[in-house]
Amino acid sequence: MLPVIGTFAPWTDPAVVQIGRLPAHTPLRGFRRRSLDGRWQLEMFESPDAVPATAIDGDRRRAVEVAVPGNWTMQDLDGFDDLPQYTNIQMPFAGPPPELPERNPTGVFRRSFDVPKAWSSGRVVLGVDGAESVHAVYVNGDFVGYGTDSRLPSEYDVTAHVRPGQNELAIVVVKWSAHSYIEDQDQWWMGGLHRPVWIESRPSTHLADLPITTGYDAATGSGTVSLDAFVSFGGVPEAGWTVRATLFDPNGRQVGSPHTGDVPHEHARPYQFTGFSVAAEFAVKQAKPWSAERPDRYEVRVELIDRRGRSRHVESMLVGLRTIETRDRQLLVNGQPVWIFGVNRHDHHPDRGKAVTVDDIRDDLVAMRRLNISAIRTSHYPNRDEFYDLCDELGFYVIDESNIESHGYNWSVCDDARYRQAWVERGARMVQRDRNHPSVIIWSLGNESGYGVNHDALAGWIRRADPTRPLHYEDAIRIEGWDDGGRPATDLVCPMYPTIDEIRSYGERGVGDRPLILCEYSHAMGNSNGSLADYWDVIVATDGLQGGFLWEWKDHGLRQRRPDGSVRLAYGGQFGDVPHDCNFVADGLMSADLDPHPAAAELAWVYRPVVVTGDNQTIASSGSVRVENRRSFSTLRDLRASVVAVGIDGELARRRWKVPAIAPHTAADVALPALPSGTVAVRIEWATAADTWFAPAGHLVAWDEVIVEADPTVPSPPGSRQPADLVTPTLSLFRGPIDNDGFKLMPDLARRLRVGGQALAAWQDAGVDRTDPERLVDHTVTVEHDEAGTTYRHTVEVPAELADLPRVGVAFELPVGFDRTRWFGRGPGENYPDRNRGTMLGVWSAGIDPLPYLVPQEYGLRTDCRWFEITDSSTGSTVRIEALGAPLHVSAVGFDAGELYAGASAFDLAPPERVVVHVDAAHRGLGTASCGPDVLDRYRLGAGTYRFSYRVSLLG
Repeated sequence: MLPVIGTFAPWTDPAVVQIGRLPAHTPLRGFRRRSLDGRWQLEMFESPDAVPATAIDGDRRRAVEVAVPGNWTMQDLDGFDDLPQYTNIQMPFAGPPPELPERNPTGVFRRSFDVPKAWSSGRVVLGVDGAESVHAVYVNGDFVGYGTDSRLPSEYDVTAHVRPGQNELAIVVVKWSAHSYIEDQDQWWMGGLHRPVWIESRPSTHLADLPITTGYDAATGSGTVSLDAFVSFGGVPEAGWTVRATLFDPNGRQVGSPHTGDVPHEHARPYQFTGFSVAAEFAVKQAKPWSAERPDRYEVRVELIDRRGRSRHVESMLVGLRTIETRDRQLLVNGQPVWIFGVNRHDHHPDRGKAVTVDDIRDDLVAMRRLNISAIRTSHYPNRDEFYDLCDELGFYVIDESNIESHGYNWSVCDDARYRQAWVERGARMVQRDRNHPSVIIWSLGNESGYGVNHDALAGWIRRADPTRPLHYEDAIRIEGWDDGGRPATDLVCPMYPTIDEIRSYGERGVGDRPLILCEYSHAMGNSNGSLADYWDVIVATDGLQGGFLWEWKDHGLRQRRPDGSVRLAYGGQFGDVPHDCNFVADGLMSADLDPHPAAAELAWVYRPVVVTGDNQTIASSGSVRVENRRSFSTLRDLRASVVAVGIDGELARRRWKVPAIAPHTAADVALPALPSGTVAVRIEWATAADTWFAPAGHLVAWDEVIVEADPTVPSPPGSRQPADLVTPTLSLFRGPIDNDGFKLMPDLARRLRVGGQALAAWQDAGVDRTDPERLVDHTVTVEHDEAGTTYRHTVEVPAELADLPRVGVAFELPVGFDRTRWFGRGPGENYPDRNRGTMLGVWSAGIDPLPYLVPQEYGLRTDCRWFEITDSSTGSTVRIEALGAPLHVSAVGFDAGELYAGASAFDLAPPERVVVHVDAAHRGLGTASCGPDVLDRYRLGAGTYRFSYRVSLLG
């Protein structure tokens, strides 16, 4: 049994949130700190009750060596069975709260550490920055403390337990606790010490907390910096201590004079004593405000000076001067509305699980900005402190979310008095740590936990502690209504996955006075994100709508070595975990290895900072287009514009485009250069003019096109000839179901619970997935041969009972040597009818697309193709398809629909042995029905007649 706490088992009691833990505070870096990260000894037990007292300071006979930070679920435990487990809503064990399973993996982490003799004069503090789920600390066999909240740091004063020289540390981590019920967050359940562990020396009397509040007045250009320096005395409070605060501007110049104040020491003075703290305030004329576009920061330097005038402790904080408010249905930063070009981000690494490094975080932020993402919701818990430092420095708007989600019991725990302290403690400690970060513009009370008295208790605490930021909580408006519901808990209307009509209605009715910002939308599971641009058409055109956070940034695949030695990225259930929610964890815009999925390009286009609009009539009449600057504080001087004239056979001309200065949130008509004859479309590109922190000069930031000729003539290339038997088109109606069509790996969700897309179930019921398509529809085709090729003319009659098919088209196969493609159509990347606005018309080339999704499904389409060529690069032989009449949608991939349908993992598919070519007259959109609205009506395939024609020829 664990010494001291084993008899009362605090991990079973939701009301016990800590024992012996120091108060949370803003990050302080002026102490002498030593990292304890590295190799630790870990001994695993079946439950905390099974841990003997000797495991704390006795022999380590069964211990294995593991990395800290790290998840034990991702490391070799020498036969102990505890692998990752993924659930979305359901808890991984039976309830109700706060009941725990009999088997509760518990790890005893041990290592030694040295305490220098020089530390003997002060205090020694141990920090545990993250442990899942709860932890207890022992030093030299003595119990020190206990902490909950796996996503915020816990600190313990170990002065009385350490000695100069070598010391023994044991941290006991219990995987399941009463607090697991409020960390039920649509991610892998792990275990271990996944964030840094450290030891540091603090002077006996030191600065204990430095909350700083800033402001900026856009009307006058002035700013303010206000701080409270809280002092912790090592013993009896003494007179004569002072605090000196100095402010420096972003260029390092001192602002005004330092402020000096005496630290109060006479605490027994009712109505007068307000704490051992000193307040200081600075007025800043001609201030440089902080924003995500211009993240200028000021330095606040604070010194604690003893009675003899000696500086005993110095802290430096970088802060941003800015004001956040919600007013007139807008979220305002420094008086200006800002577009929320956002994404939801979990901590995740395919090899280390939740143990992400600072480099991992920076890699995420760099990749985000390359896609024009400038806002992040920390779904669904606070991140490492370094994440916020980087967001401050690089420029991101952040919703900081409390580590609270009781999804499996979301209608009960929020009103459970046993969890009230945990609710308030989690949100309050987040605010106490992160309040100085300018990037944090909104506090979130958590996620998907119903709406109850515990939320209002937390909201009240935050509003009193920090009235400078608005609050966010989605369930409050979901349960009580968008117009006026949940006001104590949220200052935003922040729905999840609403339809486009719903958000348009909120804006147009004008009843609600809060801004609408989507906390989650456009679920990126597999081949998804249909109608992303349709959402933004409404957002930018409707008062009261301001953007949102796409779900989500990255797939949560975990790298798994299988018994045969092969390696794959695994999803729920592939570790043998039961219960699980399968591949619902693979719902990112990026792969787990941070490779962009095809939809990333569409998001970058939707989030572009500059928009160009026009049509062939305005170009013909005035020769100009409209240029709109969507930024809030910056011009476009950091970008270089180019105009590209596109012809049916490729680029005709590319010219630099001189654009006048366009102020933020304004637009101007700008003349285009003269266009050469044969121009089909004009593409306007904006690239970085100089190297930036996220990309080198020339990185493409924004792009648009204007169609000049809607129906261009397609000349046949010389040397065309008959393809003979190489091409034999057959009717095709099915596609490898995408996750939005229905959960093929979780059919019960669609069939019994009606969760997710329903299209796949309908296709299965109609036999579309297994029946010869010629038996399902009336299909006629005429074939005309001549020396230059073969012309096919198809008519397909789709009956009413088969409305909403996956596709109407043909397919044929080519030998695997056909490895290159070239086409005139939308590109360069994969695109679909409801996700092709960010792809431009032009002549593009590529190899045969690899499958980009973790679960096999339809992929690789290119829409609006006038011609498409597939080439065998070893022989030069080329099959060319020319659309006759309306453009066609074409793909050339390594798998047919049946193989994609049957496949459970991309890593299980055999290497392609041929190329499968689809030529579609119509193709169903993607939608987001895996978690959100299905395909809009205009992107569905209705019943009726489909006619399409094309010419196939052989070149080379």
